[in-house]
Amino acid sequence: MPEFRSSARIGRLAFVAVALAAFPVLAAPPGDHQQAVAALRDVKAAVNALVQADASYSTDRNVYRGASQRAINLLVGEHGEGGAADAIGAIGHMDALLDRKETPVWAAPLRGAEANMHAAVAYLRDSLKARELMDYDAAASRALMYLEVARGRPTETGVLGGLEGVLANTVLGVPAGAQQVDACKPPSVAPAYGTHGGYLAWVAVPGGDGPHPLADPTGGAKLVVRSGDILVQTAAASLVTSACASHTGAAEHAAAASPASPTVQGAGAAESPPALYTKTQAEKGAGIFASKCVQCHGANLQGTAAPAVAGDDFLQTAQRNGWTLAMVQYLVLNDMPMNAPSSLSPQQYASVLAFLLASNCYPAGNKPFPVSPDPAFKQIRIGPVPGEHDGENSRGVCAVK
Repeated sequence: MPEFRSSARIGRLAFVAVALAAFPVLAAPPGDHQQAVAALRDVKAAVNALVQADASYSTDRNVYRGASQRAINLLVGEHGEGGAADAIGAIGHMDALLDRKETPVWAAPLRGAEANMHAAVAYLRDSLKARELMDYDAAASRALMYLEVARGRPTETGVLGGLEGVLANTVLGVPAGAQQVDACKPPSVAPAYGTHGGYLAWVAVPGGDGPHPLADPTGGAKLVVRSGDILVQTAAASLVTSACASHTGAAEHAAAASPASPTVQGAGAAESPPALYTKTQAEKGAGIFASKCVQCHGANLQGTAAPAVAGDDFLQTAQRNGWTLAMVQYLVLNDMPMNAPSSLSPQQYASVLAFLLASNCYPAGNKPFPVSPDPAFKQIRIGPVPGEHDGENSRGVCAVK
C-alpha cells in the first residue's frame, strides 16, 4: 500500500476544523438561482472531501489524492480518478452565470469567487504531486483557504460576499417560481421575496402559528414583525431602503439616516476628505501589511487570493455599494488577517487602516487613526478622492513612502 514517507501528522489543514455534512452532487440546472445554488453546493462538497480525508489520519497517500481529485472534479467538472462529479462543476456554473452582456450587482462577487476557485484547483493539482504529507497539507490548506473565500459570507453585500453573499443579498437568492415583489413597498402577500435594483432586501413569511418553511435558506440579518407578517431582512436591506428613498425624492434624508446608501457618490462625499491618520502611522502600516496581508491582497493591493483593497476598482466598488469607513474598519478588525482574524494589536490594526487610506489617496494629518471604532466613521463614505495625487499610479493607488 503506497504511503507518505512520514506517517506522523504534520500540522492540520487550515481554516476548517469540523467536517461539513455531505452535499449531493446535482446535474446542471437551467435558472440563474439554480446555477448559483449548484456552484455553492459543489464548493461545499469540495471542502467536505478535503476535510474528511484530513480527519481520517490515514497514511495512505491514495486517500488524500482521491480527496483532492474529487474536489477538482467538483470544481471543474472533470471525471476520472475520484469518482463522478457534477458534469459542469462549480466553475462551469459560474461561467454560465457570468456569460451575459449586462453587469448585474452580483457579477463582481462571482468573478472574485471564480478566480478563487481557479486558484484552489491549482493548489489541489499541486497536492496530487506531493510526496510528503507535509507538502500535501500545505497545498490542501491553501486550496481550502481559496475555497472559503469563494464561498464567502451572507453578511457581505459586495465583492467579499462570494457565493453565500449573492445568494443571501441579491436576486440570485430568489428561487424559480417564488413570489417576487418591490421591496420599496410593504409586502402585500406572504411568502414573498422583496427585491429592488438587483438586491434582495427581505423575505416575508406569514406570521400565523405553525411552521412556514422557505424554499431555500436565507442569510437573514434581522427579523421584523409588520402587519401580521414576519420579514427576514438581509444585509442588503439598508442599501435598498436608501435606494427606495432616493426614488421618492428623499435622497438627502436617506443619506443622513443610512450612511450605507449606494446612491451617495463617494467622490462627492470626499470633495474635502478628512485627514484621519498620520504619515508615520501609514508607514508603519505598510510594513504590517507586507508581513500579514500581502499574501492575499498582493503587493500592489490589487488582490491575489482576495479582492483589491486600493485603487480605482476598489474605490468605485465601494462607492457603488455605499461602503462607509465604519464598515471597512469593522471588516479589518474582525475578519483580518483571514487565517488569523483579530490577531493583531489595536495599534497594528490602526496602522494598517492608515496605510489603506493613504494607498487610496486620502490625505494625512496630525491626528493618528484611532485604535477603536469611531461612530463618526458611519458618516464617512468611501469613494474616489478627486484631484491629482502625488505618487498615484495608473491603477489609482498612491505610494506610501
